Amino acid sequence: MTEDDNYSDDIIAPPEEAAQVFDLDEGSVEGASDVYEEEVDIDDPLFQLVVEQEFLSDEQIAAVLADQRETGKTFKKVLVDLEMMVEDDLLELIAGYLGTKVINLPATDIPPDVIHNLPASVARMYNVVPVESSGNSTVLAVSEIVDPQVMDELMFVLTRDVSFVLARDEDVRNCINQFYGDESAVVNDMLSALETEMEDIGDTLTLGGADEDELGIEEAAGSTPVIRFTNLVLFNAINARASDIHFEPFEKEFKVRYRVDGSLYEMAPPPRRLAAPMISRLKVMSGLNIAERRVPQDGRIQLTLGGRSVDLRVSTLPTQFGESVVLRVLDRSVVQLEVDNLGMPDDIRDVFMVDITKPNGIVIVTGPTGSGKTTTLYAGLNHINTAETKILTAEQPIEYDIDGIVQVAINPAVDNTFANVLRAFLRQDPDVMMVGEIRDLETAQIAIQASLTGHLVFSTLHTNDAAGAVTRLIDMDVQPYLIASTLEAVLGQRLVRTVCTECKTLYKPDEAVLETIDLKQEQVGDREFAFGSGCTHCNDTGYHGRTGIYEYLSVTEPIRELINERKPTLIIREKAAEMGMRTLREDGVRNVLDGYTTVEEIVKYT
Repeated sequence: MTEDDNYSDDIIAPPEEAAQVFDLDEGSVEGASDVYEEEVDIDDPLFQLVVEQEFLSDEQIAAVLADQRETGKTFKKVLVDLEMMVEDDLLELIAGYLGTKVINLPATDIPPDVIHNLPASVARMYNVVPVESSGNSTVLAVSEIVDPQVMDELMFVLTRDVSFVLARDEDVRNCINQFYGDESAVVNDMLSALETEMEDIGDTLTLGGADEDELGIEEAAGSTPVIRFTNLVLFNAINARASDIHFEPFEKEFKVRYRVDGSLYEMAPPPRRLAAPMISRLKVMSGLNIAERRVPQDGRIQLTLGGRSVDLRVSTLPTQFGESVVLRVLDRSVVQLEVDNLGMPDDIRDVFMVDITKPNGIVIVTGPTGSGKTTTLYAGLNHINTAETKILTAEQPIEYDIDGIVQVAINPAVDNTFANVLRAFLRQDPDVMMVGEIRDLETAQIAIQASLTGHLVFSTLHTNDAAGAVTRLIDMDVQPYLIASTLEAVLGQRLVRTVCTECKTLYKPDEAVLETIDLKQEQVGDREFAFGSGCTHCNDTGYHGRTGIYEYLSVTEPIRELINERKPTLIIREKAAEMGMRTLREDGVRNVLDGYTTVEEIVKYT
């Protein structure tokens, strides 16, 4: 490091004053337009700075916030991506606010011992690079304003004072990859170090026995190595695009598994003794009672990882060998709530867009758990979400917050059921209502009543196909004439894995392969099918990402007649196919022929 780049210990306020560093006078945002004042947390320091300095017009900020809601990106990243401000100018603004400076990170000479003093997991988790260390303090390069809570966590994990300088986001990420290498190596190194560090905490902890050391577990859960490793597991899972993270204690092992693109993958198992402290750490993070291990609990964790805001829905379950914990990852930045991003064929997309803008009726999305029903409903609601439309939703639980939509969480424990909430909705003057799932006759009757009185109702059902939704409603004792007069459409869907673009390999299918999806050689012609041979990009699975396959049942007059006559699912399906409906299998075959997915995926899900 050059002499000009020396840093003093007063670059940022001392730890005890850290909370005050981020306080801005609320009056500084009084001039903000009502267009966006209610759509953003005005305590966001960068938002306050931009408004206070009047860098952008009200219209520009409204555009930035609209993009931020859709993409889940940080305020800073959206400003840069939309080219409303240059990153260097933003860094100078932040540096002036924090009382520090901007550095050219690639040109900075960082001693090896400084790099080694910061664990790789901490660097990746908090997106920081150490640039100088002296005595009991460390200077970290960051690309964003550091939240006071993150500052406290860093000081706790590093057991030293920290101060900050600013650097470009790309430079910070490149330096982390350069200095700390492959992420899998980071996990292995940390597991090795963890065993040594845990020796200082106490003897091996046991789960589920009468001799369980409650105080010892609590102490271990708050220890630096456990905090570091838990954070690393969460970071790696979210980086791998996991939708769920499973922590499962067994008699002789402790499994951690990620669900990516619908399939579970197991990571290198941590030592069995870490089960109790890691699970307690997760419960502390989600605000649950760590002393209560006899009943299931539900909570929520909110994290900021690499500039992304991520919500984790937490569910604990008492088992024979301790509590099993599953985290559902709700990462807004990877779920684009737009109909155009759902992968619908053009003909289905067009009719779906017409049906969701009708003044009344019921639109149902059907499929098994994990088939993307909720995302489809959210995308539809997001499309019709305007100032002129009052939208109410009843969900269990609320998965994504959408500005402009009134969302209610179902809680049967206090008699806040779907039926009771829907009754209340009818007195709230809505235009559109969404009920998370029609589970019983009472909920179905109220949804139908809402439709008959001029409301558009969205909901879901767990059935195998679109035509099965009609039979399911009749099985609930809903009168067929009510279904026929209110149901507008049923969208059946599945999610199938898509072939990895990095290792995509083409081949000529033989007769045996074609028979599995009911195709003839003449229908295929010279087309080649695709599969993934496996690479680092897809973790050697051959798949990366998922897409939807759909069947759309429009409830036309001939279908209404069949419903009134209580015809079985098979007859309704055949009539819909006769009128042009593609089945899930047929839409899946379309994806195979277009090279998006494999024959095995279509056979598995249809």
